[in-house]
Amino acid sequence: MRVDGLTPLMARTLVSALPKVLPSFPVSEAEAAAARPQPHAAQTPQPMPTVAMLVTLSAADPAIERRRKQAKKATEGLDVLETVHRELLAGTLDQGSLRDLAEWAKAIDVPDDPVLAEIMRDIDLRVRVELAKYDVEI
Repeated sequence: MRVDGLTPLMARTLVSALPKVLPSFPVSEAEAAAARPQPHAAQTPQPMPTVAMLVTLSAADPAIERRRKQAKKATEGLDVLETVHRELLAGTLDQGSLRDLAEWAKAIDVPDDPVLAEIMRDIDLRVRVELAKYDVEI
């Protein structure tokens, strides 16, 4: 698996967390020479990786976090739509649910991801149709 967009510190930390090659494991002479520490080179102390640090590093991708938040926002819109639908079926439509729907429609923005953007537009259209049925302005 290839991971792009890592800072040098994150890359060093992740590489240092990889299992070390045992001395009895046969490697080529070139690889062995490259792996030996150079006596002249200044050794920088490597941070000791912990499981918590590795989990934090793996979860630190801002694009994934942004997509997760946008998906959560879409799910919230669907939940409010479902609440309105249940109230309609029960004959107890509450104006608060329609207000929640209108507030959701005001707060959404179109995501960068084309697939998620299309889904969000579909949900937004359905929300606007429901609000138009009851003459609720956004």
